[in-house]
Order: sequence, then C-alpha cells, then structure tokens
Amino acid sequence: MLDVVGDLIPFAVGVALSPLPLIAVLLVLGSSSPREASAFFMVGRYVTVAAVALLAAFAAGLLPEQGGTSFVGAVLRIVLGAVLIGWAVHKTVHWAGGRDQEPELPGWMASIQGTTPPGAARLAIILSAVNVKEVAFGVGAGLTIAAGRPGPGAAVVVALCYAVLACVGVIAVVVCYLVAADRVGPALERVRDWLVANNKIIIAGVLLVIGAILIGEGLRAL
Repeated sequence: MLDVVGDLIPFAVGVALSPLPLIAVLLVLGSSSPREASAFFMVGRYVTVAAVALLAAFAAGLLPEQGGTSFVGAVLRIVLGAVLIGWAVHKTVHWAGGRDQEPELPGWMASIQGTTPPGAARLAIILSAVNVKEVAFGVGAGLTIAAGRPGPGAAVVVALCYAVLACVGVIAVVVCYLVAADRVGPALERVRDWLVANNKIIIAGVLLVIGAILIGEGLRAL
C-alpha cells in the first residue's frame, strides 16, 4: 500500500499545485463568513478529489488484463500523458502571447467573495469534479491505484491518503487562517495575487511534468 501511495505523489503534487482551487479558497476568505465558508470548501474539495480517484480506480479494475497488467490501462496512460503535454504547450504559448497584459480575475471568480458556506462547498465540488485538468490528474491517480491491485478497502484508504496530499495546499491555507487569521491574512492576499498573475505558466509546468510521468508509466506497463 505504501508503494502505491508513493507512486501517487506526482499526481497529488499536480493537483495540489493547481492554482484555481487555491485562488478560490483565498477568495472565499473574503466572504462574510470566512471561517465557515473556507471549512466547507476544504471538506468539499477533499471528498471530491478522493471520490474521483477512487471511481477511476474501480473503473480501471474492470479493464481487461494482458500479461498480468492492464494493457488498456497502459494505453490510456500514454494517451492521457500525450494530451496533458499538448495542453501544456498550448498554455505556454498562450501565456507567452499575453504576459504583457494585466492579469484579472474572471467574473465568476470575482463573485466568490460573496459566497455562503454551502456555496463554497458547491464551488469546491465543481472545481474538483468538472475541471478537466483536475479530472485528468484524478484519472491518472486512479489508474495507478488500480495497477497496484489493492482490495476495495485498501483502495479507499489509498484514495483518502492521496486526497490529503492533493489537497494539502487548500488544507494549509484554511488551517492557517483558522489558527491565526490576523497574522496570515496579508500574506495570503499576496499569495493570491501572485497565483492570479502566474496561473497559466504554473498549470503548464504541472501538466508537462505529469504528462511525461504518465507516458513513462504507460510505456513500462506495455
């Protein structure tokens, strides 16, 4: 089980470095109920990230096996890795073409500061389950869990451990705010502004690294 968790670290890092959820939770801290809303956001994200990886693992376990390993799963990793690398190139080109422009928040993000705690939970679920990049990382994690052939109970435990690692950024922000809001508030605002300004290149770097890892794992599994 520990070996499988170790193999999941690159995917967890990719999810943890995804800037949109971090920007969102930092904006949630500006709502009228920042403590409750941020806690709801954290729980919603954790549960959804774990569920995506677990569903992908159970689905991958149903794939036909060839030579003791899932041939279809290996091909899926290669295809997914190639898609992520292509996406990274697109993001880099887009960033290079617009880096002289002043970054600004989309309208839907700017409205987050007026959200309620249930609204924050819904936002976390959407960002984790509908965002294609997030789902791609979750599918990669699920394929890795399935490749380890754990039982159902062990798969749940591994998925929960993966979700802790994947959500560590959001968890750290919320915990720091709950413990010392006055001291960390200004620093969190600076982090938010930096993420807004550099989110495209951060996403590109994460996609490139995870894409290369997926292709390498897929080729080894063939």
